[in-house]
Amino acid sequence: MHSDLQQHHNGVAGLVVSTPIWRVASNHRIGVNAGVDAPNNLAALREEKGWSRPKLAELMNTSPQQVERLEKGQRKLTQDWMIRAGEALGVDPSDIMGGTSARVKSDAQTFRYEGSSADRPHEDLPIYGTVLGAPKFFEGEAIEQTTLNSGDVVGYLKRPPLLNGRGDVYGLYVVSNSMWPVYPEGSTIVAEGKRPARIGDDVVAYLRPENEEDDGERARAVIVKRLVRRTAEYYEFEQFNPAITFRLPRSMVLRIDRVLTFADLLS
Repeated sequence: MHSDLQQHHNGVAGLVVSTPIWRVASNHRIGVNAGVDAPNNLAALREEKGWSRPKLAELMNTSPQQVERLEKGQRKLTQDWMIRAGEALGVDPSDIMGGTSARVKSDAQTFRYEGSSADRPHEDLPIYGTVLGAPKFFEGEAIEQTTLNSGDVVGYLKRPPLLNGRGDVYGLYVVSNSMWPVYPEGSTIVAEGKRPARIGDDVVAYLRPENEEDDGERARAVIVKRLVRRTAEYYEFEQFNPAITFRLPRSMVLRIDRVLTFADLLS
């Protein structure tokens, strides 16, 4: 596996992929509207566990209304939604679609010889579509934004075995040079939503939309920066090119995902 490993000036090693370390599978390209809006097994799998919609919604990081629309086929069940639901329910994403009855995983485990194909990377780590958005002014500074659409999977990376079963992990292309030289334009980064970001981590910060519901398909503004401070009132971020630090009120930030480092993949 080849990757460009660059050392951050504060000693944090970042995973940078100028030429993606995992080959993008061209035969898996799907568009913004790709997904399943036919009847599915989501409600049956939820009821099998005795869960309410609010319970499943909490585990999927969405609203009970959104879960209801997904169950009834009123909202398209995209690849992203299937992965999130599968992780929450403890089933394979493919169990959520197809057929009329739910297939719940048993406790049985397949015996695997050392070096078996089950440990080989699978090309199923989604890369979300990104484009350069209009700059946004914070404290008088123009900060470049990226428009990210989690409903638009533009390709897949080979998933390291360490990340198997992780529906919160995704890739995206860096579309500006604001974090150069750590993340040059065109490089690929991999982020996770499960573990909280620490001070000094590079992050993907999702900016809260105005009067919009997070339906998993709508494009939204994000910034790829370094988290340098966190208080009860604001987050402080660092940008490398040009070199500036700026603060955002917590009310403006919907969520913050960590950018995985090479050390994360080896731990």
